[in-house]
Amino acid sequence: MADNGTVVELRVHGVSGTPPEALLGCPVEFLDQPAGDKAAGFYRRQPWIDLARDRAGDGGDGSGPAPDDRRWRRVTEAYSWGGLTSGPASRAVWVVLLPFVFVNLAHWMLPPVTRRRAADVAVALLRLIALSFTLTLMLAAAVAVMDVIVWQCVGLDYCAERWAPLTFLASLPRGVQVGLGGLVLLMLIVLLWRLGAEHIRPAGRPPSAAVLADEVPLESDTFWCPDAAVARLRACHVTAWAAGLGALTLAVPMRFGPAAPSAVLMVVNAALLTVAVVATGWNRCTARGGRGVDRLTRPLLVLRWVAVAVAALSLGWAAVAEFAAGVTYPDAPTHLPGLRGAIYALLGVQVVLFVALFAVTAWSRRGRPVLEDRSWRPTLGGYCGPVVALIGWLIGGAFSVGIGLLAAQLLGDAVVSTAAARTAVADRAAVLAGPAGFAEKAAALDAAAPLIVPPPYLWAAVAIALVIVVAVVAGLAVWWWFVPRRTRAELAAVRSEYPGEAGPDTAARARQVARARALAALSDVAVGLIAALAVLTVLVMAAMAVWYLADSGGYEALPGYAPALTRLSVFVTLALAAGLVLVAVQAYRDRQLRRLVAVLWDVITFWPRANHPLTPPCYSERTVPELRDRLAALTADPGVRVVLAAHSQGSVIAAATLLQYDEPTRDRVALLTFGSPLRRLYARNFPAYFGTGALPRLARRQPQRWINLWARSDPIGSWVCDPADRGMDEARTHVDFRLLDVTSLRPRAEGDYPPICGHSGFWTRAEYQRAITELEKTLTPSGAPTDTRAAPPPTESAE
Repeated sequence: MADNGTVVELRVHGVSGTPPEALLGCPVEFLDQPAGDKAAGFYRRQPWIDLARDRAGDGGDGSGPAPDDRRWRRVTEAYSWGGLTSGPASRAVWVVLLPFVFVNLAHWMLPPVTRRRAADVAVALLRLIALSFTLTLMLAAAVAVMDVIVWQCVGLDYCAERWAPLTFLASLPRGVQVGLGGLVLLMLIVLLWRLGAEHIRPAGRPPSAAVLADEVPLESDTFWCPDAAVARLRACHVTAWAAGLGALTLAVPMRFGPAAPSAVLMVVNAALLTVAVVATGWNRCTARGGRGVDRLTRPLLVLRWVAVAVAALSLGWAAVAEFAAGVTYPDAPTHLPGLRGAIYALLGVQVVLFVALFAVTAWSRRGRPVLEDRSWRPTLGGYCGPVVALIGWLIGGAFSVGIGLLAAQLLGDAVVSTAAARTAVADRAAVLAGPAGFAEKAAALDAAAPLIVPPPYLWAAVAIALVIVVAVVAGLAVWWWFVPRRTRAELAAVRSEYPGEAGPDTAARARQVARARALAALSDVAVGLIAALAVLTVLVMAAMAVWYLADSGGYEALPGYAPALTRLSVFVTLALAAGLVLVAVQAYRDRQLRRLVAVLWDVITFWPRANHPLTPPCYSERTVPELRDRLAALTADPGVRVVLAAHSQGSVIAAATLLQYDEPTRDRVALLTFGSPLRRLYARNFPAYFGTGALPRLARRQPQRWINLWARSDPIGSWVCDPADRGMDEARTHVDFRLLDVTSLRPRAEGDYPPICGHSGFWTRAEYQRAITELEKTLTPSGAPTDTRAAPPPTESAE
């Protein structure tokens, strides 16, 4: 080994997109970028800064030691990738598509299995569920635009005249109104199609989506390669949306006129929808990874254009059928023909798919032994994937309900039956035509138009309101019972860690540290609470559906206080939907808010598109290969060693990189992780990829070259291999080293207390520098000194 050389401390930030100037403690104008671009790149301080330090000997005043050629020299480099998740403002639009993101995330949460066939069925079911989410969005848009706005409000003169654009629509023939309403939905899928587009680079086929218990897919150097199957899946989603829209539009002239002219187009749309569904469920066609049928890519892409063209032709026929086929449309108020049937049918299919998914997941887990260490067991017993998909379904349903009710409430008053709407219209007409007084007629003129929404929308609104009440009660119980109880339990442990600092002046600070630990522990129970709320929501909705369909049920049988409860439920649902849209709009305008949204995106877009193709792009498809190539370029010089220092989500990127870093120079790379969610979040929630097969293997690939810093006050990061307390020199062998949550319970000389470590306090702790030094010992000759003057610590703003 050489007597001198360079140790590159390569810093990788976590969530929030920490800028390179914070990572390197240097103004941005004094940074060079040897690789990458503005979205993600590698940065170093300009050489003249360190040369000036070397000439001065100690950093400027000439009193320090002169440079020693026998020393190893440490320099710092930063990999800043935050621009991939918080960059263009258009990415804020993805906030309203959370259901798509959740069902895509569910794919990667499926547990490793002992039966390949069961896993194949599970991933196929998830893709079909994802397709149903796309159709749910289409039907939600149809309720708001085609039904509530165009079919109902435009059809009532006193509703349309209050909104100038609708007044223009009201002057057009009824069929043209329907066609224009459908055109809005067709433009929407084209927009989503373009947002979800990606360039497929022929670089290799990822491993199979069905993961067996003894496999580590992240070791495959093709894991992060884009797959043409995703492009085929996107074509299927666009085809299904367009065909479903065409069929829904054709139901209108078929209901009120001769069926024959519309039947041909209806059959074509049904055939296109069938092909899209079959192709989506066929693993060899649309499953990411494994053996794909690439020859189907071109036909499916062409079929997508055919479906859009047929949908446009269907809209055109609906617009002219009134004249060409003598179709006569009824007067308002009525609801759009075929729409409720489509909603009920899709809802029934989704229920069947979810039941099948849970059953297949249970089947796939049979015969797999339960891990003795509960800290490594998959979250929710391996059912995290189906539960997350279920949560996505509930969010999608709530958003759909909110959009439909929002349209109805903005333009008029939501009702659930045609009879109720006709009664309201007739009563208004009677008041205006009768001998009523001025006040009554003025009130009638100002009356809101009755707009019909599907009955399940009010079921969902009431269920959402009830679940929110339960969630608030559960949150208060956690805050008032769990946190104080856990704080008291942690307080004794905190005091024992600072034996020489007991006293009245440190009691308050000890309670603050104990409370920080208690709050950090909420991460371990949050998933169970959220899953319980999701199951409760499903049960409440199922109970309401049974009650509504019963002979003694229905909204007419509700007690007198029910209208107030319903209005409150509708308001809550509207607030949630409007809030989600507002977050998207504000994030589009405000870069700081966009960075906060990106914190969520950093976690959920780590994984490639698999189940749903209309999701935000995966940043790891770039960061992992880019970091791997940078390590190879640095260590290609025999005199260069690298300590990869990765925080939070950056540690996940680093682990994924080193799992497939098989260069001959891998023994020149050491790994320091801190605030790392590798075991706590990733191994337990993504067990097929970061579970008991992957992380222990990474530890074996990095013998004596991996240290993980963790603290009990960290709500995200945790230990990786075991939680035992040990010295820093032992951590090289056993990986984990626990930091005390504060360096002292006593105030500093400045009068303030040392900060609690939490999730972002690792960068400025002395243990960070000690860990870097300890890892350097494994990379450099024994006893070789290291000049660290060119390696300033990060600023306190690093995250």
